[in-house]
Amino acid sequence: CHGHVTANGAFERPVRIPAAIQGARLAGAGLKPNMLLITKVEDSYMSLAEDDIIPKAHKVSYIKRLKSKIAALPVDAKGVPLTDDSEGEGGDDTMGSRGSYTAATVGVAAALKATDMVVGGQCTNVFCATRPPGHHAGRELRPMKAISNGFCLLNAAACAAIFATTPQSEGGLGLKRVCVIDFDVHHGNGTQDILCSTYDPRYLYVSLHAGGAHINGFDDEDSEEEEFRKRLGGSTTEGIYPGRCGDSSPHDGVLNIPLGKKVTASDVGTALISQVSPRVEEFSPDLIILSAGFDAHKNDPLGMGGLSALDFGNVTEVACQMAFRSCSGRILSVLEGGYGVPCCRPRDDIFLPGNPDDQLLELGDDLPDGMDDPVPLTFRQKLSKCHAEGFLHCVKEHVTAFAKCSNRK
Repeated sequence: CHGHVTANGAFERPVRIPAAIQGARLAGAGLKPNMLLITKVEDSYMSLAEDDIIPKAHKVSYIKRLKSKIAALPVDAKGVPLTDDSEGEGGDDTMGSRGSYTAATVGVAAALKATDMVVGGQCTNVFCATRPPGHHAGRELRPMKAISNGFCLLNAAACAAIFATTPQSEGGLGLKRVCVIDFDVHHGNGTQDILCSTYDPRYLYVSLHAGGAHINGFDDEDSEEEEFRKRLGGSTTEGIYPGRCGDSSPHDGVLNIPLGKKVTASDVGTALISQVSPRVEEFSPDLIILSAGFDAHKNDPLGMGGLSALDFGNVTEVACQMAFRSCSGRILSVLEGGYGVPCCRPRDDIFLPGNPDDQLLELGDDLPDGMDDPVPLTFRQKLSKCHAEGFLHCVKEHVTAFAKCSNRK
């Protein structure tokens, strides 16, 4: 996933993966018995993803367009728009490099392997720390009338659900019902588009996100926070990204729960207990997949949430309880958003005031050699509060909750 190189100053940075791995390690991954830390995916899952599952999730025209766009890039290109349309619009927030398609395919392959492991009984739960994220990637470019692809190329969560429900005679796992619960701060329009554009009794898509029909943009479109949000595709005229598609539930296979302009822990907790749990229990899935976005954290630079890292752990535990009641605890998660990672390795040629060593996030050996993190000074200062608590701590609590639930079983 490191081959997906975004633009300087982008939210979705390569260092998110080393930070996620560090968070998982702090929860005991790779250190405690029965908590494996797997850093490779076999070629067989890559082939399964490329040849069989991705074409079921995304239209061939979208795949060909994305591949040709990336193949035409210079070898050293970085941060090039990948999902702009024929008029050059809609690509500014979804940038990448020559390795972007392979990175996205690895993310799908990892999700397929995780699904295979959980359904096959090798483990109760799995967290897939992959990038780029995927829940805004639909069957075609910019699904459900979104104005951009929101950092996303291929939809790993949707691909995992399709693999799980594909008949065994066709190379799948043969499950009857899969529930996807998305707690990213944005609605997963791509996942809804792929799995639930019309009612399909195999799938239930649940999303808790910022938004609502009563929201029509932001109070101060000239503010610094508004500029950050716009770069994810937000718009003062269209409401919170990806738009109105998450404000209502079109049929019984979708439960969209918009939570207003800012997502709070109390609202999420109330929605989980009063709406999500009963609906999931009624659906009775054979597997639960979490689209795990941590951008509703109180220190995330998007500024659209008020959750703590511990709150994300609590959300995960509630989801695990649903899984135990419905499907013997079988649950996996796929990383979506979450951008509160302080600068890890700035460029050597940029002078920064003060003592720069005091401002860096130390990731040790999890930060690959040669992975620079050229964060602009203003953005770097905005991320500084994430040293106390940010993306890394959210992942730690998420994985810790998974471990608790595994031990409980």
